[in-house]
Amino acid sequence: MTDSGYRRKRDFERTPEPPTTVVTGDVDPLTAPAGDSFVIQQHYATRLHHDVRLEMFNGEDPVLVSWAVPKGLPRQRGERHLAIHTEDHPMEYATFSGTIPEGEYGGGEVRIFDSGTYEMVSRTEDRITFRLQGNRLRGIYHLVHTGVADGKDQWLALLSEDERPPREDPPPLEPMLATLTDGPFDDPAWGFEPKWDGIRALAVCDTSTRLFSRNGRDVTQGYPELAGLHDRLVALDAIVDGEVVAFQNGKPSFQLLQQRMHVREQRRVEALAKQIPVVLMAFDLLYLDGVSLVGRALRERREALEEILVPDEHVQLSPLVEGAGTALYRAAEEQGLEGIVAKRLDSRYEPGSRSRSWLKAKLTYDADVVIVGWTEGEGRRRGRIGSLVMAVYDSDGLRYVGNVGTGFDEAALDDAARRLAEIETTASPFDRSVIRSAPELRRAHWVEPRLVAVVEHRQLTDAGRLRAPSFKGWRDDKPPEECTFDQLQPA
Repeated sequence: MTDSGYRRKRDFERTPEPPTTVVTGDVDPLTAPAGDSFVIQQHYATRLHHDVRLEMFNGEDPVLVSWAVPKGLPRQRGERHLAIHTEDHPMEYATFSGTIPEGEYGGGEVRIFDSGTYEMVSRTEDRITFRLQGNRLRGIYHLVHTGVADGKDQWLALLSEDERPPREDPPPLEPMLATLTDGPFDDPAWGFEPKWDGIRALAVCDTSTRLFSRNGRDVTQGYPELAGLHDRLVALDAIVDGEVVAFQNGKPSFQLLQQRMHVREQRRVEALAKQIPVVLMAFDLLYLDGVSLVGRALRERREALEEILVPDEHVQLSPLVEGAGTALYRAAEEQGLEGIVAKRLDSRYEPGSRSRSWLKAKLTYDADVVIVGWTEGEGRRRGRIGSLVMAVYDSDGLRYVGNVGTGFDEAALDDAARRLAEIETTASPFDRSVIRSAPELRRAHWVEPRLVAVVEHRQLTDAGRLRAPSFKGWRDDKPPEECTFDQLQPA
């Protein structure tokens, strides 16, 4: 009997794949005695594919008879997916998950997609019919032999009966929000993450990826480099919570991201994706394989996310440190980050809620404010915008919190002028007492309270003004009414 291709193709001094002294030759899957176990591995080699492996016997020795299936086993009846019969693998391979070094045969990441038992239902001269009972897949499948082409033993995979349990309804696409607190702390019941200076996004993943902003807008078109996120998940389907971030010199840059946030013209989007690539920093998992996870503890959701996510240059797992909030806060300060987020490890996910189970401690503070007007500048800005008039909502309506005149380049000034010109009004949002107390408002040009801006500031003064504000950009994922005084830094 000839030696197995499994051994010939691998250097076991370099690859962590299990060596074997058992596999000799490759059995005929149409006639070899059937075993009862299976494994499917998600393999990031030259191209992503699934390796479907069924236990059969080579004489008295069990082996894994294997097919490489580029699109994975079909999920719908009527789909026909190519499957390439490859060399038999040793039974030890059923638990292999790890990294095959670059340059080795099949180099890339390998993860277990599914495993369990199988039953051989029937076999003919060109067809295998089997039932899977796995953690993810349950049902009856066919593998049909179609012949050899280009030196490859080709088959077709088909779904006969899907026996998976009914799917649960996914949770609302409304992210859970953190409440501002006045500083870091240490507590073993809490986990601590860096606060990323980007925009919130929920990624709905199945056979494609769709991205939704904080207010439910579909922003998929704006970030084409994230279109393959679903391929980086070892899952049938999932909803991942995270932050879309643009990095500059290794640090998040909201101002850089601002250049991409509102662009949707395809050619321009594709050009910006090369100039200013983004990363999704993933930190929570709301839904997995047809099951809602929002009622489960953060610790359990996080473990599931770590298990299914295979990072690359466009999706990363946001670090989580248990217990040591003060140390992470100091590290964030040294790295020039915005701050940290503290999360109770036993907390459930509360869609759309600003919860005390999530707390944010900031180093420099961002405020989401409503722009209600502008004042003219002096010197080089004479006749142009000198500052924007900021307000937030409280129980009495709009409340003045100061003017912002820094943080603009020429392009940002022109963009602001265009936006403001479209919503001009003669009505002041403030009563006369506010105007009297703030002389800078006496010659303000007013606009309708429809625009939300992000400004960075040092603190909220006792008078309720933002100290040393600097303009960072616009937000279109948050309605003005949600910009409230109680969400500003405590005085």
